[in-house]
Amino acid sequence: MKASKLITRKTKERLYHTVIRPVVVYGSEYWVLTENIKQKLLVFERRLLGRIFGPTQKTSGELRQKTNEELENLINHENIVRHIKSKRLS
Repeated sequence: MKASKLITRKTKERLYHTVIRPVVVYGSEYWVLTENIKQKLLVFERRLLGRIFGPTQKTSGELRQKTNEELENLINHENIVRHIKSKRLS
């Protein structure tokens, strides 16, 4: 899914939010969220989102990876840890 050029970026993003994220956070209401688990979840999410959104091209023509802040803006600041915490409160 992540490397395919046949699937649009918008479709990959929808697949992430509707299929992958719910599978990853299933049962998370009962998890003890240690810093180690939070870090692993964030790394997983950012790695996947980095592949979905791809690199950014600098003005000089070079490609670079998107920063964590850029990825946060692309998903409207709703990272996987915030998503789990909001599910617990509702």
